[in-house]
Amino acid sequence: MKKCYVLIVMLAAVTLLFACSKEMSREGDNSQPPAGNCDYAPYTNGSSFSYVNVNSAKDTTHYTLTVSGDTTINGNVYKKIGNDSVFTCSACNTGIYTQVASILTFQGYKADDLKLTYLKDNVPVGTSWQDTISVSNGGISTSGIIQFTVTQKGVTKAVNGKDYAEVIAVRMDAYALVLGNAVPVGTLSTSYYGKGIGLIEADQEQDTTRIVSYTLMP
Repeated sequence: MKKCYVLIVMLAAVTLLFACSKEMSREGDNSQPPAGNCDYAPYTNGSSFSYVNVNSAKDTTHYTLTVSGDTTINGNVYKKIGNDSVFTCSACNTGIYTQVASILTFQGYKADDLKLTYLKDNVPVGTSWQDTISVSNGGISTSGIIQFTVTQKGVTKAVNGKDYAEVIAVRMDAYALVLGNAVPVGTLSTSYYGKGIGLIEADQEQDTTRIVSYTLMP
Protein backbone atom coordinates (compact mmCIF):
# COMPACT_ATOMS: atom_id res chain seq x y z
CA MET A 1 0.00 0.00 0.00
CA LYS A 2 2.81 2.40 0.79
CA LYS A 3 4.30 1.96 -2.67
CA CYS A 4 0.92 2.65 -4.33
CA TYR A 5 0.44 5.81 -2.24
CA VAL A 6 3.86 7.10 -3.18
CA LEU A 7 3.12 6.47 -6.85
CA ILE A 8 -0.09 8.48 -6.61
CA VAL A 9 1.78 11.41 -5.08
CA MET A 10 4.52 11.18 -7.69
CA LEU A 11 2.03 11.13 -10.55
CA ALA A 12 0.27 14.16 -9.16
CA ALA A 13 3.58 16.04 -9.18
CA VAL A 14 4.45 15.17 -12.79
CA THR A 15 2.86 18.26 -14.30
CA LEU A 16 4.53 20.61 -11.79
CA LEU A 17 8.20 19.68 -11.59
CA PHE A 18 9.50 19.50 -15.17
CA ALA A 19 13.16 19.75 -16.13
CA CYS A 20 15.13 18.72 -19.20
CA SER A 21 16.64 15.24 -19.08
CA LYS A 22 17.34 12.19 -21.23
CA GLU A 23 14.45 10.42 -22.97
CA MET A 24 12.42 7.38 -21.96
CA SER A 25 8.90 6.50 -23.14
CA ARG A 26 6.71 3.63 -24.19
CA GLU A 27 3.46 4.35 -26.00
CA GLY A 28 0.43 2.13 -26.06
CA ASP A 29 -0.81 3.31 -29.48
CA ASN A 30 0.96 1.69 -32.42
CA SER A 31 -1.33 3.06 -35.13
CA GLN A 32 -0.19 5.60 -37.69
CA PRO A 33 -2.61 8.56 -37.84
CA PRO A 34 -2.41 11.17 -40.61
CA ALA A 35 0.26 13.85 -40.25
CA GLY A 36 -0.64 17.01 -38.32
CA ASN A 37 0.75 20.51 -38.69
CA CYS A 38 1.99 21.13 -35.12
CA ASP A 39 -0.19 24.24 -34.86
CA TYR A 40 -0.66 23.76 -31.12
CA ALA A 41 2.98 24.47 -30.19
CA PRO A 42 4.05 27.81 -31.74
CA TYR A 43 7.24 27.82 -29.72
CA THR A 44 9.45 30.19 -31.67
CA ASN A 45 12.49 31.58 -29.85
CA GLY A 46 11.57 34.53 -27.65
CA SER A 47 7.86 33.79 -27.56
CA SER A 48 6.29 34.06 -24.10
CA PHE A 49 3.12 32.84 -22.39
CA SER A 50 1.75 34.34 -19.17
CA TYR A 51 -0.51 32.32 -16.87
CA VAL A 52 -2.37 32.65 -13.58
CA ASN A 53 -2.81 29.69 -11.24
CA VAL A 54 -5.66 29.68 -8.71
CA ASN A 55 -5.86 26.95 -6.07
CA SER A 56 -8.80 25.73 -3.99
CA ALA A 57 -7.99 28.29 -1.27
CA LYS A 58 -8.23 31.07 -3.91
CA ASP A 59 -4.50 31.80 -3.69
CA THR A 60 -3.18 33.08 -7.02
CA THR A 61 0.22 32.83 -8.66
CA HIS A 62 1.20 34.65 -11.84
CA TYR A 63 4.10 33.49 -14.00
CA THR A 64 5.46 33.74 -17.53
CA LEU A 65 7.12 30.98 -19.54
CA THR A 66 9.54 31.99 -22.29
CA VAL A 67 11.00 30.00 -25.19
CA SER A 68 14.75 30.30 -24.71
CA GLY A 69 16.16 28.27 -27.61
CA ASP A 70 16.84 24.70 -28.66
CA THR A 71 18.39 21.68 -27.01
CA THR A 72 19.25 18.31 -28.52
CA ILE A 73 18.38 15.13 -26.59
CA ASN A 74 19.27 11.74 -28.04
CA GLY A 75 19.46 13.28 -31.50
CA ASN A 76 16.07 15.01 -31.30
CA VAL A 77 15.66 18.80 -31.14
CA TYR A 78 13.42 20.27 -28.41
CA LYS A 79 12.40 23.80 -27.48
CA LYS A 80 13.35 24.98 -24.00
CA ILE A 81 10.36 26.65 -22.31
CA GLY A 82 10.22 27.95 -18.76
CA ASN A 83 11.23 30.45 -16.10
CA ASP A 84 13.34 30.31 -12.95
CA SER A 85 11.21 27.62 -11.28
CA VAL A 86 9.51 25.64 -14.08
CA PHE A 87 11.25 24.23 -17.13
CA THR A 88 10.40 21.72 -19.82
CA CYS A 89 11.61 20.63 -23.24
CA SER A 90 8.92 20.44 -25.90
CA ALA A 91 8.84 19.10 -29.44
CA CYS A 92 6.31 18.28 -32.14
CA ASN A 93 6.54 16.01 -35.15
CA THR A 94 3.63 15.47 -37.58
CA GLY A 95 1.03 16.36 -35.00
CA ILE A 96 2.49 14.41 -32.07
CA TYR A 97 3.63 16.62 -29.18
CA THR A 98 6.13 15.48 -26.56
CA GLN A 99 7.73 16.87 -23.41
CA VAL A 100 10.94 15.55 -21.89
CA ALA A 101 10.78 15.92 -18.14
CA SER A 102 12.30 14.68 -14.92
CA ILE A 103 11.06 14.90 -11.35
CA LEU A 104 14.22 15.51 -9.35
CA THR A 105 13.04 14.35 -5.91
CA PHE A 106 9.78 14.04 -4.01
CA GLN A 107 9.64 12.67 -0.45
CA GLY A 108 12.79 10.69 -1.16
CA TYR A 109 11.48 9.18 -4.39
CA LYS A 110 12.77 9.93 -7.87
CA ALA A 111 11.32 9.48 -11.34
CA ASP A 112 13.98 9.50 -14.04
CA ASP A 113 13.81 10.38 -17.69
CA LEU A 114 10.17 10.97 -18.51
CA LYS A 115 9.11 11.50 -22.11
CA LEU A 116 5.41 12.33 -22.13
CA THR A 117 3.32 12.48 -25.29
CA TYR A 118 0.91 15.12 -24.03
CA LEU A 119 -1.05 15.85 -27.22
CA LYS A 120 -1.92 14.41 -30.63
CA ASP A 121 -3.72 16.90 -32.88
CA ASN A 122 -4.32 14.39 -35.70
CA VAL A 123 -6.57 11.86 -33.93
CA PRO A 124 -10.35 11.88 -33.31
CA VAL A 125 -12.16 12.45 -30.03
CA GLY A 126 -11.98 9.36 -27.83
CA THR A 127 -8.44 8.38 -28.85
CA SER A 128 -6.18 7.34 -25.95
CA TRP A 129 -2.45 6.61 -25.61
CA GLN A 130 -0.14 5.83 -22.71
CA ASP A 131 3.29 6.55 -21.25
CA THR A 132 4.88 4.39 -18.52
CA ILE A 133 6.85 5.93 -15.65
CA SER A 134 9.07 4.39 -12.98
CA VAL A 135 9.79 5.75 -9.49
CA SER A 136 12.40 4.55 -7.03
CA ASN A 137 13.75 5.15 -3.54
CA GLY A 138 16.83 3.13 -2.72
CA GLY A 139 15.82 -0.49 -3.15
CA ILE A 140 12.11 0.29 -3.53
CA SER A 141 10.81 0.83 -7.06
CA THR A 142 7.43 0.73 -8.73
CA SER A 143 5.83 1.65 -12.04
CA GLY A 144 2.73 3.41 -13.23
CA ILE A 145 0.91 4.47 -16.37
CA ILE A 146 -0.18 7.91 -17.48
CA GLN A 147 -2.99 7.71 -20.01
CA PHE A 148 -3.99 10.64 -22.23
CA THR A 149 -7.43 10.83 -23.89
CA VAL A 150 -8.74 13.41 -26.37
CA THR A 151 -12.11 14.46 -24.91
CA GLN A 152 -12.94 17.45 -27.13
CA LYS A 153 -11.73 18.75 -30.47
CA GLY A 154 -12.53 21.75 -32.63
CA VAL A 155 -14.47 23.52 -29.87
CA THR A 156 -14.46 27.15 -28.74
CA LYS A 157 -13.48 27.78 -25.12
CA ALA A 158 -13.61 31.00 -23.12
CA VAL A 159 -10.59 31.62 -20.88
CA ASN A 160 -10.30 34.80 -18.83
CA GLY A 161 -12.97 36.49 -20.92
CA LYS A 162 -11.49 35.63 -24.30
CA ASP A 163 -12.77 33.03 -26.76
CA TYR A 164 -10.25 30.58 -28.22
CA ALA A 165 -11.21 28.61 -31.33
CA GLU A 166 -10.28 25.10 -32.50
CA VAL A 167 -9.43 23.93 -28.98
CA ILE A 168 -8.39 20.36 -28.18
CA ALA A 169 -9.00 18.98 -24.67
CA VAL A 170 -6.86 16.14 -23.30
CA ARG A 171 -7.60 14.30 -20.03
CA MET A 172 -4.67 12.78 -18.14
CA ASP A 173 -5.44 9.72 -15.97
CA ALA A 174 -3.08 7.77 -13.73
CA TYR A 175 -2.84 4.02 -13.16
CA ALA A 176 -0.68 2.12 -10.67
CA LEU A 177 0.79 -1.20 -11.78
CA VAL A 178 0.02 -3.71 -9.02
CA LEU A 179 1.04 -7.34 -9.62
CA GLY A 180 1.04 -6.63 -13.33
CA ASN A 181 -2.43 -5.11 -13.36
CA ALA A 182 -3.28 -1.47 -14.06
CA VAL A 183 -5.25 -0.09 -11.11
CA PRO A 184 -6.97 3.28 -11.69
CA VAL A 185 -5.66 6.09 -9.50
CA GLY A 186 -7.81 8.91 -10.87
CA THR A 187 -7.79 11.87 -13.20
CA LEU A 188 -4.80 14.14 -12.72
CA SER A 189 -5.81 16.95 -15.05
CA THR A 190 -7.65 18.08 -18.16
CA SER A 191 -5.65 20.41 -20.39
CA TYR A 192 -6.96 22.63 -23.18
CA TYR A 193 -4.81 23.61 -26.16
CA GLY A 194 -5.66 26.47 -28.53
CA LYS A 195 -4.61 26.41 -32.17
CA GLY A 196 -1.72 28.79 -32.77
CA ILE A 197 -1.19 29.28 -29.02
CA GLY A 198 -0.66 26.05 -27.11
CA LEU A 199 -1.83 25.48 -23.53
CA ILE A 200 -4.67 27.85 -22.59
CA GLU A 201 -6.01 26.09 -19.48
CA ALA A 202 -5.18 23.14 -17.21
CA ASP A 203 -7.73 21.97 -14.64
CA GLN A 204 -6.55 19.84 -11.72
CA GLU A 205 -8.38 18.75 -8.57
CA GLN A 206 -6.82 21.41 -6.36
CA ASP A 207 -6.07 24.20 -8.82
CA THR A 208 -6.61 25.66 -12.28
CA THR A 209 -4.09 27.34 -14.55
CA ARG A 210 -5.32 29.75 -17.25
CA ILE A 211 -3.53 31.78 -19.89
CA VAL A 212 -3.57 35.55 -19.41
CA SER A 213 -1.61 36.78 -22.42
CA TYR A 214 1.00 35.64 -24.92
CA THR A 215 3.50 37.06 -27.37
CA LEU A 216 4.55 35.10 -30.47
CA MET A 217 7.83 35.96 -32.13
CA PRO A 218 8.39 35.35 -35.86
